[in-house]
Amino acid sequence: MQTACQGESNTMRAYASRFYDGYFVGVEGDVAFYAAHAKEADGAVLEVGCGSGRIALALARAGAEVAGLDLDADLLALARGKAAEAGLAIEWGEGDMAEFDLGRRFAQIHVPYRTFQHLLAPADQIRALHCMADHLDDDGLLLFDSFDPLGQLAAEGFTSPLCKDTDFVDTATGHQVVVYYSRAADPQTQILEQELIFEEIGADGVAVGRTFTRLLLRWSTRWELEHLLAGCGFEVMALDGDFAGGAYPGYGNQIWTARKV
Repeated sequence: MQTACQGESNTMRAYASRFYDGYFVGVEGDVAFYAAHAKEADGAVLEVGCGSGRIALALARAGAEVAGLDLDADLLALARGKAAEAGLAIEWGEGDMAEFDLGRRFAQIHVPYRTFQHLLAPADQIRALHCMADHLDDDGLLLFDSFDPLGQLAAEGFTSPLCKDTDFVDTATGHQVVVYYSRAADPQTQILEQELIFEEIGADGVAVGRTFTRLLLRWSTRWELEHLLAGCGFEVMALDGDFAGGAYPGYGNQIWTARKV
């Protein structure tokens, strides 16, 4: 997951990179969806916003030729370590999804786990889509998932107070990590501001560390993304509401498949 971009930018990760895999576990069905498409690719696959390699490694295990791009050097180091341990040959690169040049083209580009929503301004979204188009083969596929929370926000409110979200065990230390979450959404800018607090609890039950992170995401409506894709040289092939191919109901998960034209 890319955690910042140029231009109007997101806030960089402030929590320990070793917490990443414990909290950012993906969306149900995403690995199988991207792996199935990668197996059908007539050439290499680039994952933009690869984070610590959760999906990229699965694509490589499925037999695809894979490259991964992310802005976070620490997460890329985790990904490299996992790939080396698994004996998987994956090309890793550090860069901004709105401005990168890998000097090659790909049969498919995947942008999973709502990574595209880290682009907070339409100008950055356009730059990123043009950059991805430049890195795709003719008729190459762009696959990405995003989320329009308006239905949920209308039902639950545009703000939520700080509360416990989840907890997990840090495999490096054996400590419990409790994650607290709050949100505030601006329907004018379509930006969701999330505050995450990671509290690490030692074996004696006493907190040994606490980190705060602000995460900004911009949601887009279906028709916004339709027009953005068309204006950047893509034809939408499918829009699904989940990774199993369910119909898109007009809000919630957006699973996009687009072809470079």
